[in-house]
Amino acid sequence: MMETRWKRLGFERGWSQRDVLRRLAAAARRQGVDLPAEESVKKQLSRWENGHSRPTSFYYGLLTEVFDLPPDDGPMPVAAPKPGTVTAEMASLRAEVARLAELVSRLTTPVAATR
Repeated sequence: MMETRWKRLGFERGWSQRDVLRRLAAAARRQGVDLPAEESVKKQLSRWENGHSRPTSFYYGLLTEVFDLPPDDGPMPVAAPKPGTVTAEMASLRAEVARLAELVSRLTTPVAATR
């Protein structure tokens, strides 16, 4: 079995496939996108890790975010949905909800006591 970049990067970080899947889902949510069922993405990740296929540009974009790789290190992520469509509006709303959730979590996180 050939070691691929994706398998090596996960191994170097001590991440299991489940860890990578969680990070992929979180990266997708930040872009306002829901991934398919976890089992489906897990099969794809396994194929990428074992060199049986390559990620699409969308997943490549997510993987570069997850592994903190330079954005010009491969295919560009797919374009955003066409403006004015329901898909674009939903993506915008999801991104706004994620932003607001992040703000709320910051407000509810206890601040370390200062001396």
